[in-house]
Amino acid sequence: MIAFGKHLVLNFLFGIREKTLLLMNYLFPIVFYLFIGGIMPQINGGSTETLIPAMIIFSVIVSTLLGMPNEIVNSRNDGVYRNYKINGISKISTLLVPAISTAVHSFIVSCIIFFTAPMLFDIESKYSLISLLIVFFCVYITCSGIALIIGSISDNTSVTVVLAQIIFLPSMLIGGLMIPTSQLPKSLIKFSELLPTTYAMDLLEALNNINPSKYSSLLSILVLLSVGLIGYIVANYLFRFDVTDKSKKKIIALFVLLPFVINILFL
Repeated sequence: MIAFGKHLVLNFLFGIREKTLLLMNYLFPIVFYLFIGGIMPQINGGSTETLIPAMIIFSVIVSTLLGMPNEIVNSRNDGVYRNYKINGISKISTLLVPAISTAVHSFIVSCIIFFTAPMLFDIESKYSLISLLIVFFCVYITCSGIALIIGSISDNTSVTVVLAQIIFLPSMLIGGLMIPTSQLPKSLIKFSELLPTTYAMDLLEALNNINPSKYSSLLSILVLLSVGLIGYIVANYLFRFDVTDKSKKKIIALFVLLPFVINILFL
């Protein structure tokens, strides 16, 4: 446990010192938050109501989907994980370290957004702190589970970028962060239900009883946590200490979408 703690601290510090991780964990989310906070109220005054939760969720998906997979792939390709295997470090411990340290980074950025938005943009949040914490926890579990899978199956950082963007870009455009899903064309609404941000924003509305939500808060929580749990299990199975290991079938990674698909078809 002491060794795990030391590893966790070193990984957390690495997330600040390493330029790419610093960009994804702090610089990109904060700069984007300041940019959006400055221009969106002038374009759409109603957007200020969801600025804080949307930017908190944005910081989570950036640090997880765009940051964690590259860290895993680079460590594997540099032979770091090969040394872990030689020294008897388990796969689950290897995966939990970046997941936990990235959670701390995301939480710090979320606190910055929560406390500075009212002062910088004259915003009074209509969402309770408890609801924001619940949404943060659920969306982090979901996105970190997906990110771990991407890092586990990718052979290089080019692949991680492509796979991450398949989720990241639609989440930004039709996942409820920039445009409410209720305003989307019907042809896109079903597709948006394959995105974690859709359930995160709907969960926020359900917990605060502000606008009519499509799903109950319990259903959204179950879907998000189920995706995250499956993500961690599948990532642990598919994780490779060495890039030359090709024994696992990567198609298994699609199981992470099962809760989304079940919700679309049956719920």
